[in-house]
Amino acid sequence: MRYLLFFVAIVLTSSCTSVTSETLSESEINAIQARVEERHPDLSRLQQKAVTDLVVRALDNMVFVEGGSFMMGEFGWPCEPGSDKLCNIDIWPDNDHLHKVTLDDFYLSKYETKLGDFDLYRDVMGREPYAPELRSRDDRQHLFEPNLPAWTKAWQEAKDYCLWIGELAERAVDLPTEAQWEYAARNRGDKVLVATNNGEWLPGENAPPHDGIRRLYPVDSFPANPLGIHHLTSNSAEWVNDWYSETYYQESPENNPTGPVSGEAKVVRSGGFSTSASSKTTILRGSAPAVERSYYRALGFRCSQH
Repeated sequence: MRYLLFFVAIVLTSSCTSVTSETLSESEINAIQARVEERHPDLSRLQQKAVTDLVVRALDNMVFVEGGSFMMGEFGWPCEPGSDKLCNIDIWPDNDHLHKVTLDDFYLSKYETKLGDFDLYRDVMGREPYAPELRSRDDRQHLFEPNLPAWTKAWQEAKDYCLWIGELAERAVDLPTEAQWEYAARNRGDKVLVATNNGEWLPGENAPPHDGIRRLYPVDSFPANPLGIHHLTSNSAEWVNDWYSETYYQESPENNPTGPVSGEAKVVRSGGFSTSASSKTTILRGSAPAVERSYYRALGFRCSQH
């Protein structure tokens, strides 16, 4: 009888920590679990299950984006409603060279990487929680809710997170290229001004309310764009894979561009919550040092699959 009760307890414990998926078969989940156990043998059983769940959710959240061709960069916008005259969407000259890009099919995460998942990754890798001085304050706990976008400091750590998921999943997971990011934000290359469900910026409906408070929101707070991808222009600014060059749009190859081979800064797409609503466009591009001075809550990322 004692052994029967022990067996039942084991079954119940296993069922409580089992991992389910919307897209993966049981055998695929078990294979991921086996790779987690092999790669991270020192983790507890519960931690291994948590990592498996993270990887499975990351794959479930991948949105298929059919490849195609589009004109990337400053496509212009009516200077006045109803006008045939086009004006520049933003003031940055680096975007002005409109150029044809053709992309293969890819997947892009419907969500920005969550703080809770990034914390788990860093813990698994033996790293201390970032911003400990803020985490210890009762009046700053709201900044570290697990469903908010992750804070980042280094481009490489964001890339390594995506590669880590890819290794455990045996999939080609990485940061998206700049061209993939813009193509998805523009609903496969349409002339879309902002990456909301309808291409309009409606505070409180499909975008953060116009209440004078600029902050991060949970990664699933507002409606997705028509491809099913959330917050491409309304939450964190996002790292992409490419090195930044002021002249790259004039030099970019047409097929699957990946940016310059080297540089001094990485491309960052979307202005994030710290920019004004008028700046949150699908063509806005900026740059940041590959390693910032500290972890920054307005600079996050999402993964892609090639």
